[in-house]
Amino acid sequence: MTERGAEELSALWARFGAELTYDDLPERARRTVRAVTLDTLGVALAANTLGVGVPQLLAWARTAGGAPQASLIGLPGRLPAASAAMVNGGMAHALNFDDTTAVGSGHLGPVTLPAALAAAELRGGVSGKDFIAALAAGMELMSRIGAALAGGGGAFTESKPQPTQMPGYFAAAMTASRALGFAPQQARSALGLAFMQASGGRQPVLEGRPAKAVYAAFSCQGGMLSALLTREGLLGDCDAFEGEAGFFPTYYGGAFDRAVMSEGLGEEWLLLNVGLKPWPTTGVAHVFIEAAANIHSAHAPPPSAVARVVARGEPHIRTFCEPLQVRRNPQSAVEAEDSVIFAAARALVTGGVTLADLQPTAQGLFEEAALRVANLVEYEVDESLGKSGVVEVTLESGETISERVDAPRGHRDNPLSDAQRLRKFRECAAHAGTPLDDDAIAEIIDCVEHLDDLPDAGALLPLLRGEPSARSA
Repeated sequence: MTERGAEELSALWARFGAELTYDDLPERARRTVRAVTLDTLGVALAANTLGVGVPQLLAWARTAGGAPQASLIGLPGRLPAASAAMVNGGMAHALNFDDTTAVGSGHLGPVTLPAALAAAELRGGVSGKDFIAALAAGMELMSRIGAALAGGGGAFTESKPQPTQMPGYFAAAMTASRALGFAPQQARSALGLAFMQASGGRQPVLEGRPAKAVYAAFSCQGGMLSALLTREGLLGDCDAFEGEAGFFPTYYGGAFDRAVMSEGLGEEWLLLNVGLKPWPTTGVAHVFIEAAANIHSAHAPPPSAVARVVARGEPHIRTFCEPLQVRRNPQSAVEAEDSVIFAAARALVTGGVTLADLQPTAQGLFEEAALRVANLVEYEVDESLGKSGVVEVTLESGETISERVDAPRGHRDNPLSDAQRLRKFRECAAHAGTPLDDDAIAEIIDCVEHLDDLPDAGALLPLLRGEPSARSA
């Protein structure tokens, strides 16, 4: 419920998002937005050819018809804006290689960048600076929703909405609204229309169904559609966040930290809590991957010498360790990327986890040494560890090796270096649906790293298809 004398949250955020400018952003926030943009483009390019669920999204979108308004990331053809946002959103998350947040939960890039691209192309002439401001508005809203829920004191349960998909509707609507130049009332309408569509049941995620891979598609489609309907004059402006039937009361029993949603806007930037993943798995697995990789690096135990492995962590790891036999022996990339057990085993054997490791091949999911170790992995829950993780390896000799990791590579507190994140982009871009040579990849990187200087952010899209840049024409 809105506090007496306080501005209602959807009105507050609509005004904040609509009025936010590039000059309002500290350089650290701009740098983060640029980094997330490049990272999201990279994983979407890799999903052109590797993404689970992407062929089905494309097949539907290309036969559904409609005006050719917006481009796909790395693929030819144009689609209606909402359809383009949907497909691009699906690709941005399909590999589970997208960014992750250190406070609350959720991914920022997949539920903001696809909407920003579609809206900017539809409107035309959206400068790089305005594009960054639009992304910042959506990313900050997404970050604050996650942090507000984390601070609400509610007990963890898998029956809550998917923490990227449902808040992602609001983030996509906010981003599209800012990119389209909406006034505050229009932005509030888009938030209300987004709430009318917002969904995110977690059962497909828990069962590891293929559609789980593309859940961000729905957030981007709904958020973009909300902005488009508002643009046509349909108003949905309402108390979407804290009204009697609003988001927080309906799905969380009103358990959220309102101050996180309302205080320090424009002064404190929670989007800075984002991290970029070095491995294409759930972020929950990363402490265990790093711990296992450290053991591999320091001790290099032969897989045949391993007798037992224990992964020890917070209660949430159960989701990524059960059913035990599925997590030990994943048959698809979707099952593998959500498996703490398989990821830890792979890192123990090879020192890391790559996109190739998660493909259903003899060198990937069915590699014998990794499977042998995976079938020796057990897990234990220790609430005192918080977000930290421990991997303990017992060898046939009886020797025990243990490693604890608190902040793995890519975490906000242990960020990837510029060299590491650029290498990740290049490795992802090598899988693009439209082949990109080294010069094209270098130009994309340069364009995003200097996004602020673009007179039209839409100039980025031809580069992703390997076409000459308007800047160099």
